[in-house]
Amino acid sequence: MRIVIVDDDRLCTEFLKDSIRQIMGDSVEFVVYMDSVKAIGNIGIRQQPDIVFLDIEMPNVSGVEIAKRSKEVWPNIHIVIVTSSAEHALTAWKLHADDYLLKPVGITELKRVIEHIRRLDRAVTSDSKIKVRCFGQFEVFYKDIPLKFKRSKAKELLAYLIAARGAGITSGELCGIFWDDAIDLTCKKTYIRQYASALRSALKERGCEEVFIHDRDSYAIDVSKVDCDYYRYLSDRGEGTVIYMGEFMTQYEWAEEIGAQLANYYK
Repeated sequence: MRIVIVDDDRLCTEFLKDSIRQIMGDSVEFVVYMDSVKAIGNIGIRQQPDIVFLDIEMPNVSGVEIAKRSKEVWPNIHIVIVTSSAEHALTAWKLHADDYLLKPVGITELKRVIEHIRRLDRAVTSDSKIKVRCFGQFEVFYKDIPLKFKRSKAKELLAYLIAARGAGITSGELCGIFWDDAIDLTCKKTYIRQYASALRSALKERGCEEVFIHDRDSYAIDVSKVDCDYYRYLSDRGEGTVIYMGEFMTQYEWAEEIGAQLANYYK
């Protein structure tokens, strides 16, 4: 976690640093500017921060200008306005700040602001993932809308890659899954490429194509971009024993073996 503090009040900056470490731990990296000119001059030079705590009332360059410039360079950062005047709360919202703190800053209010930012981050993270249902019939959603697959085998390809949990699968292995015989393997590998192209198109149409990984003759999915009941089952005994009802990707024959293994997973 990288945090920038821009404030010419030394007592406030020291309080913020000590209190944020108390709340978030020692892994937080701080950059502190008490000079507004230096602060705005260094925007974009340093690595992107996660949060900027910014005093509105700064000499030479106003906090408003620093906030605007920060958002131009780093659109995804969180800005927290720190001010001694409640009147500047309205300014905070106009700047699309995520929250504001009134001086003298208290630990309770600081905890509230940090938890608010954490909730925002969790919401963004969750919303950016494709949601996959493996228990029962296999279905895929992005932002709560089902993905549309022009080819059923493209959907099945995604299902198998989900079941593989991020492992790379070759086109030869996929041929063995989709067809019982190995006759005309070259032709069937061509079909696999077509299914992969159709899968990428379905994901790209919804703006989530980064979940699909294709490297030469290997296909995989980025599990960090997937919210999946199957994955939750494997990682959380408490939730897992509730969400699994004995059916796994029921439309695919190859999934029956996995389903049988899952039935005994928590026994």
